[in-house]
This record gives sequence, structure tokens and C-alpha cells, in this order.
Amino acid sequence: DSHLKAFMASLHKLQENEVMTDVTLILPDQSAIPCHKVVLMAASPFFETMFQSGLKEGAEQNIKLDFADSHTIKILVEFFYTGDIELTEENIKALVAGSEFLCCKHLKAHCEEYLVDTVGLSNCIDYYRYGQVFNLKLLIKTAFDFILFKFREYKEISEFDKLTEDELVEVVSCDRLNAENEDVVFEAVVHWVNADPDAREEVFPRIAPLIRFPFCSQTAFTDNI
Repeated sequence: DSHLKAFMASLHKLQENEVMTDVTLILPDQSAIPCHKVVLMAASPFFETMFQSGLKEGAEQNIKLDFADSHTIKILVEFFYTGDIELTEENIKALVAGSEFLCCKHLKAHCEEYLVDTVGLSNCIDYYRYGQVFNLKLLIKTAFDFILFKFREYKEISEFDKLTEDELVEVVSCDRLNAENEDVVFEAVVHWVNADPDAREEVFPRIAPLIRFPFCSQTAFTDNI
């Protein structure tokens, strides 16, 4: 491990000093990063394909990249050379998208672990959707399970009011829904409908069959109808 760290540090130093660099990445802000093709190829199947395909772009000295903002690309290239990366709430989504574009499976998995560890009331719905966009299966499961587990706190779940009809049906119809009684389910659905009554009142009859009304209290009906 110490040998690997020393090797990576030397490699990074060579890059910083532009020793034997043979390609320059041009970023959206027009800044430039001199690199070694062999390092980019070893780190990313995207670059491996580019440089070995025989395409004109792979033979050019300057390669323009615009798949992400300049700051994100710089973080990714530094990761290629050092193996170090700091994941934050601010950069995580851009890095997931960047790792997807560059076909960096290990980095994408590392980013997914970070997302899974930070699922909470403020982001569970956002992360559930984001996981579907980038096929992050563990994140999808973790976020969905969190929504089910915290369902009785639905008023505290960010974006709950913005669930689609299909998403709400998926949650309410799940056997693992953690609601202390059926009143909570009924109240949550009414709360969701009232957030956009013009569009959702016609949806209610499609969701209503999922509520076990015989188990609802008279108070729930009185308070919500």
C-alpha cells in the first residue's frame, strides 16, 4: 500500500510538472489539464476507447471535454492520478454523472455508498428518483425503504407533496409500509391530494382502493372529508 501511494504521488508530480504529458484536456472554462494518455486509459474505459479506436479525436493533442463543469472534471482527473476524492453533498451528483459518462464503475459505486449513507428525510425522495436515473440499485432500495419506514412522518419528508401518482401508489401499496394505523395512510393521501387539488382530485378514486377504510377511525373521516 505504501508503494502504491508513493507511485501515485510520483505520477501526480509528473503530471503537475508536465513531464512526458502527451495530451491536453480543454475544459468548458477553457482551462487546460496536461495529462498522460496511458493514465487516462487505465483509469477510464471512455478514454481507452477514444485513444484506441483510431478516431480523429483520439489522435489530437487537445481534447475538448464538456460532459461536466470544469471543477468536476478537475476533481475526476485528480482522482485518476491520486486515488483520492472528497465527496460532498454539493459535488456528489455531478461526480455520479461524471463517473457514469467516463464508465468508471468503481468510482460510481463509491459515490453510491456515500449517497446510501446520507439518505434522510430531506433527500430520500430525491435520491430515490436519482438512483433510478443512474441505475443505482442499492440507493433505490435504501431510499425507498427509508420512505416506507418514515411514512408516519410524511409531513417531514421533503418533496412528499411532489410525489407522482405512480410513486405514491408504489409506497402506499407496499406491505412494508410503516404506518401505525390506517388513519395515517388516509391522512397522507388526503394531504397529497390537497397539495394540488385541481390536478389530483380526479386521481383520488384510483388511489382510494389501496386504503383499508374499514380500519380507519371515524375521526379520520371527520377531519379529512
